[in-house]
Amino acid sequence: MKTKSLSFVMASLLLAYPIYLWFTYIDESVTVGSAYGFQIGDKKKDVYESLPLKLKNLKEADESIFIQIKVTDEIATTLATRTGFDVMIEPLFHDVGYTVFSSQNTWYFYINGSFFNSLKLEFCEEKLCKIYRHRKYFELP
Repeated sequence: MKTKSLSFVMASLLLAYPIYLWFTYIDESVTVGSAYGFQIGDKKKDVYESLPLKLKNLKEADESIFIQIKVTDEIATTLATRTGFDVMIEPLFHDVGYTVFSSQNTWYFYINGSFFNSLKLEFCEEKLCKIYRHRKYFELP
């Protein structure tokens, strides 16, 4: 009897796990309306100023948001890595950082530094035109 119960539990877990993965998978693009607190059509400066609050709502309490930067000659020594490498950092979104963000039309954010849990904001003519969210808790071979 214990063997049947154990077999039933194991079979249930094996079936439940793919269902869980399917329900938690996100791969969506939004070009009209709003998503994750961001509104299509908002100005780049307004989106930047709202990033701390909106990204905080996107993640769990024990998670962090990262961006990927390319190491330059000026910061290579400080980061103890070579020029040209890509590294993940946790930004604070202070006013002084807006100039770097404003020069880019695509902003990428990685929850816990994971490429499997990310948000991409795209700007057209200085306004938010696309929100892309991707999350998966598994890696396909």
